Amino acid sequence: MPRTRDPYSESMHPYFKWWRKRSGIESVTDEEILRCRTAYWALVTRMDEMIGEIVGALKKNGFEDNTMVVYSSDHGEQLGEHDLWWKQPFYEDSAKVPAIISWPNGLPMGRVVPNVINQFDLNATMLDASACDPLPRSHGRSLLNLLRDNQHTSWENIAFSEFCMYPQSEGLPYDTHASPNGTVQRMIRYEKWKLNYYHGMPSQLFNLEEDPYEERDLSDDSTHSSTKDELLLMLLESWDPDLISRDIRRIQNDEKIFSSWAANTNPADNYRWDLKPEMDYLSK
Repeated sequence: MPRTRDPYSESMHPYFKWWRKRSGIESVTDEEILRCRTAYWALVTRMDEMIGEIVGALKKNGFEDNTMVVYSSDHGEQLGEHDLWWKQPFYEDSAKVPAIISWPNGLPMGRVVPNVINQFDLNATMLDASACDPLPRSHGRSLLNLLRDNQHTSWENIAFSEFCMYPQSEGLPYDTHASPNGTVQRMIRYEKWKLNYYHGMPSQLFNLEEDPYEERDLSDDSTHSSTKDELLLMLLESWDPDLISRDIRRIQNDEKIFSSWAANTNPADNYRWDLKPEMDYLSK
């Protein structure tokens, strides 16, 4: 069962209160929780097996030692933690993703680096390892020096995450995650601190060193007000939530045109994964 529980209540954060009502997860039975978590770990097991096939092929063909293998993910999964599901929240369960790098001829084995990194740092690392020029407009930083000697490599421990969605609207087919007024949210992780910003709603502040499961929101604690203010300034620098809201609404109008065009022209749907019923089952 999930380790961190947060039962539904009228006093909970307004975004999660809305999200849980919207998606029908005010309460979920223990049976359903275990069924969903079982399915998730089954997917992880299958993914492990497929990665093993790739690594086995590299080894069989003599490429294992001089091939960099990078494993990551686009997002995590709440999986019932904080009594939430899917990937929208900024809790570590969904915002934090794996970063595993193997390169026997180029990196030390078994090293765990505690620094905060971004996914585009992985791109920069692969380019650096290939002796290629960095991407011209990327903020990515190569991890090679950090992985080889993290005790003597200067590194700023900072990362951002965003979730922005247009308001609910008639005529659009996929507004499951859309709130009535739109969703404009951003997270900053800086050193041991995390600030979650919800435009028009209260923020959340967590000390991940002392509270790794994010059970104690410190945003209203006066002893941490200066930390909250500092992180908020960093989060809002070159990031204007009002401007983003206007841009989202403009894009939304464009999507209405696209959706109307598709409905009237009915273009051929040629590229779709053939999901067969026998692929989705629950074994006893």
